[in-house]
Amino acid sequence: MKWQEVREMYPNQFVKFEIVEYHEDEKTKYVDEVAVIKAIKDGREAMKEFTKCKNVQLMYSTEHESIVIEKIKHIGIRRSI
Repeated sequence: MKWQEVREMYPNQFVKFEIVEYHEDEKTKYVDEVAVIKAIKDGREAMKEFTKCKNVQLMYSTEHESIVIEKIKHIGIRRSI
């Protein structure tokens, strides 16, 4: 389902979903299609549900026009003993 369709079905709510399709550049992932798992109106309940999300699941507000995920490069810290 396209994000615009999700926004129309669940206005001003939080939606738990899995990413189905996306495109990306060096620094950003742009989500094109999602599979909706659950819609939640209450912010506190949405936060509780967010803590239960697995690797491919996200929680996002339908107030946002698009889903944009900034990539973070993990830098390891090394030390010698």
